Amino acid sequence: MPMQLYVWSPALNAPSIDPKCIIVEAYLRLVQVEYTVVNANDPQYSPTGELPLLKDGSTWIAGVDRIISHLARRGFDGNHDLSQEQRAEYLAYTALAQEKLYDCLLFTWYADMTNFIKNIRPTYAKILSFPSRYLVPIQLKKNAKARLSKYNVEIKDDDKGLPQNEVEEMKELQQSGWHYMYRLVRETYGVLDTLLGDKDFMFGESPTTLDCVVFGQLALHLYPNLAHRRLQHILTNEYPRLARFCDRIKDLYFSSEQQESEVSEDIPSMWRTLWNNPRAFVSNIKDDVMAYMGNDEEDKKERSDAQVDFERKRIWSIAGGVTFLLAYVIYNGIVSVEFGDDDEEYDDGYEYDEYDEDEELVEEL
Repeated sequence: MPMQLYVWSPALNAPSIDPKCIIVEAYLRLVQVEYTVVNANDPQYSPTGELPLLKDGSTWIAGVDRIISHLARRGFDGNHDLSQEQRAEYLAYTALAQEKLYDCLLFTWYADMTNFIKNIRPTYAKILSFPSRYLVPIQLKKNAKARLSKYNVEIKDDDKGLPQNEVEEMKELQQSGWHYMYRLVRETYGVLDTLLGDKDFMFGESPTTLDCVVFGQLALHLYPNLAHRRLQHILTNEYPRLARFCDRIKDLYFSSEQQESEVSEDIPSMWRTLWNNPRAFVSNIKDDVMAYMGNDEEDKKERSDAQVDFERKRIWSIAGGVTFLLAYVIYNGIVSVEFGDDDEEYDDGYEYDEYDEDEELVEEL
């Protein structure tokens, strides 16, 4: 039975609008795993609130690093021919690409208001369904703002509007850390370009996991035709070997579309559980919190760090998703909350047996 990969769909002339999804899909093709794709386009499909999400039999794995580690343990190791020294270099270059290239991408997408308003926000609106098209871009922008705070980058609110002219726009970009971020991206491109040299791939004549990682990050620098294409311009004009490298990987692994499949019935999605069985949803939250915060030391020792991390992210994604949805609903007047006098009695036309209802709830929990 083929594995099933849940991803953000192709957009902006790239295999996906998310670099992590590109990385995992390139890796699956590298190690020749049989799989199908679900263009989920919503991180709430995942119990940890992140895509990609991989279904391998009855096992669900979320996040690029955990998916690659899982596949490697299964014997699908993209680094099996590397020496110990090369494996150490792989870790260093992967950390560099995932940190610096992703930060520069976020800067171009979210700090550059012209790109965000003209390209990024409309693209998410096309691929997301209601109400996610209103919720997800806002949350992604907030995440970018928090991540880029270490560079003192300023990301303005949407209601600021577009700059009125190029001079005003340049002043805003300079204030947002424009010079530093593009110096950073050039330094990172330079390191990767030196490693690549005149080779076809990062470690020689055959692709490895690092090629998937670098391509996944660079693809969204090179291929989107944004209003401001600074990353594209820098790559094609100053680092043409990296641009040709991207085209090589794209032709090798993404020349044909992957078979799509329907959403699995057993997906551990927050929204699916909430919609189908609200009481079971509440019960699951209670179980997750108790499992994570329980005082059973032996149970804690038996759980791996990955399991503990998975449980923690699941709890926070559930809490954050519910809070964000309720805030949106109340703010837009879909549901209103009214307060009456404390001494008024409320009669909804139904009769309740308080004892039976409480007893039933205890039995379910």
